[in-house]
Amino acid sequence: MLLEPHTGTIIWTIITFVLVMVILKATVWKPVLAALDERERRIADALEGARKAREDAEATLAEHRKRLEQAEDEARQVLREAREAADKVRQELIVQARAEAQTALEQARRSIDSERRTAIAELRREAADLVVQAAGVILDANLDDERNRRLVDAMISGVPQSQGNGR
Repeated sequence: MLLEPHTGTIIWTIITFVLVMVILKATVWKPVLAALDERERRIADALEGARKAREDAEATLAEHRKRLEQAEDEARQVLREAREAADKVRQELIVQARAEAQTALEQARRSIDSERRTAIAELRREAADLVVQAAGVILDANLDDERNRRLVDAMISGVPQSQGNGR
């Protein structure tokens, strides 16, 4: 009964199925396929967009890494140049300080030499005055001071000067 197949029911079921399929094909099938095609196209576009975005991101990342590397190279170059400039300035300061020290030393030597000559000249004058006084007292001569000074100066100029420079 219920489970027995009836030929009439089977035929009407097949006819109804075919009729529903024809109606669906005519009315619904094209929009469903169009919607599926549109969805497939949107998914493909989204995948393509994601691929392009990933490629762009990778290119941007590579560019940023390259720029970072260039910036690091430039920083190293600036540091190297700064060190070189500092070394150059240090060397110039050392040379300048040595030159100033040498100049000061030479000036001190000239000053000492000048003072030594002045002291020797003054010592000679004082010695001449003492000799004149001593000679005047000893000889008790009637020579005037000017004549005595000439005699002593002549005698002192005949005395050989010291061989060294006093150094």
